Amino acid sequence: MKKFTHWTDGATSTWEESMEIRLLFATPDPASHMLLDSLLASALELTPLTVTAEHVLSQDELLQRVDAGADDVVVLDWLMAQSGTPALVTAMLEHNPRLRVVAVLPQSYRQYRKQVWQAGACSSIAKENMEQEWFSSVLCIMHRAMQREAKLHDYYAGLLPAAVLEEPELCCTQSIDVDVAVTAG
Repeated sequence: MKKFTHWTDGATSTWEESMEIRLLFATPDPASHMLLDSLLASALELTPLTVTAEHVLSQDELLQRVDAGADDVVVLDWLMAQSGTPALVTAMLEHNPRLRVVAVLPQSYRQYRKQVWQAGACSSIAKENMEQEWFSSVLCIMHRAMQREAKLHDYYAGLLPAAVLEEPELCCTQSIDVDVAVTAG
């Protein structure tokens, strides 16, 4: 298990900000493992997230972890199931509907992107196009979604008042006047 934490400046944070993402890299390729670890370390230089990363090498290991609910996010390499990737995504989400799946496909296999998305993956990207900005954005979006889901869960369990779910007043109730000057040149 590798635990990555960045931007820990000692400031106090709420339970929402300190939520950990349990990330699983699913690929049979050791070189891809190193690439994904490096990408994660670089992405976390850009975001204040805490991520625990694990690796699996086979579909059996992957499905055991999915059944156990051990992970929040799975980065699924095409090499794990190849043309069976859409079916694997479907099976994973049938076993654990709260799971978030990011599929990594070869750039030349664009025809599978729609199938993987329709199967329930949150995102897919060509392996050749992965970079830290993209990965930090994906992690941030998933982290925010997890925060909101936890808040909703607590609300429906009677642990939070309804006011916690409301948008801030300034966000939606004030109008903003904008003057635009157009100059002909």
